[in-house]
Amino acid sequence: MLARAAVEKALRVVNDEESRVRAWCFLDSEEALFEADRVDSNESGKLHGIVLGVKDIFDTSEQPTEYGSPIYSGFRPRADAGVVALLKHAGAVCLGKTVTTEFACSYPGPTTNPHRATHTPGGSSMGSAAAVATSMVDVALGTQTAASITRPASFCGIYGFKPTFGTVPIAGMKPVAPSLDTVGWFARTPELLDRVLTCVTGRPRFARSYDPPRFAILQFMDPELRSLESDQALLAFEMKALAAGAKVDKVGVLDSYLQLHIDHPIIMAYEAARSLAWEHRYRGSELSKELLALLELGTSIDPEIYDRIRNHKIAAKLEEEKLFCGADVLVAPAALGEAPEGLESTGDPRFSRLWTLAGSPTVSVPIARGRTDLPIGIQLIGRLGDDSRLLSVTQWCDSNFDGLGTSKLTY
Repeated sequence: MLARAAVEKALRVVNDEESRVRAWCFLDSEEALFEADRVDSNESGKLHGIVLGVKDIFDTSEQPTEYGSPIYSGFRPRADAGVVALLKHAGAVCLGKTVTTEFACSYPGPTTNPHRATHTPGGSSMGSAAAVATSMVDVALGTQTAASITRPASFCGIYGFKPTFGTVPIAGMKPVAPSLDTVGWFARTPELLDRVLTCVTGRPRFARSYDPPRFAILQFMDPELRSLESDQALLAFEMKALAAGAKVDKVGVLDSYLQLHIDHPIIMAYEAARSLAWEHRYRGSELSKELLALLELGTSIDPEIYDRIRNHKIAAKLEEEKLFCGADVLVAPAALGEAPEGLESTGDPRFSRLWTLAGSPTVSVPIARGRTDLPIGIQLIGRLGDDSRLLSVTQWCDSNFDGLGTSKLTY
């Protein structure tokens, strides 16, 4: 009765935490218990005993899918999104749909930070991150078009994985910017991140390495890409890595990659204006002013500028190995610092935009607590297509760093 026990435990946590955190837009405890009994009767599947949350940007046939918008209130798709079907087939039991920002863009939902209810959990995958951080679920699906996995994982103090772009099917996911939209997920351990990747891609599990890896910490000179707390988080990572025997280099960020940080909002706006054309033209009065502004910007962008930016992305990919300088993974801030106070914004996406546009795989790792004792993460960045090595290095950090995610930063 492994699955049923896991669901019953999860529902107890929901009962205790949901009124404060507000991670869910739809819960079906009766259906989850029924499905758990069915899974237990088969006693098979690589995710048997795992409780799942699904960001409400993915279609689900047995639960409403509203994409964080009143336009789709009560909408019931015919089929599950591909990644949802794959996880269910592997034995995961879906507890319900987690809160997303409006169409996974910037206008926030009601979810609060599990560590302090007056602060944002990040977005757009806000409900998924909060549900994992409070142990309402073991794993939760998210998406990243700018910083929607990396940032909430950092703010909520958990692991957030964004695979290499195109690795996981997006069938049944509401698109915003198709050349950026990436399926990812949250968990409290790197091992579970990897189990999910295996189930949705068929790739083998990562080969666990006991040898210390080589890290390259990225040095950002632009003050727009710096903050005292993010600098201190990188220093905390460096100290932990060196103490565990790893080699740590420091490298400057190539201009071709820095350009991606500038290019990203243009790509996102241009593609969003086309992906959400129906909602914009025929239901615009039901959209937030923030989303309307993004869509209006997108319609005004010259296609030649968009095409030129796509060429920037290709140029950056060609220089990938020069950026890595022989390191196993790169290290960069995950967010500007602790989760900001207030629920009107989901935080600054600046540290994730360039990796999202580049398509690189990333993992947000909880590294410490900030000046007011909220979580702060860093992100590990892998080579394109080298997701397995990235997860292996993440597991090494989890196994070898003392006080991971709990020690207080010093200033």
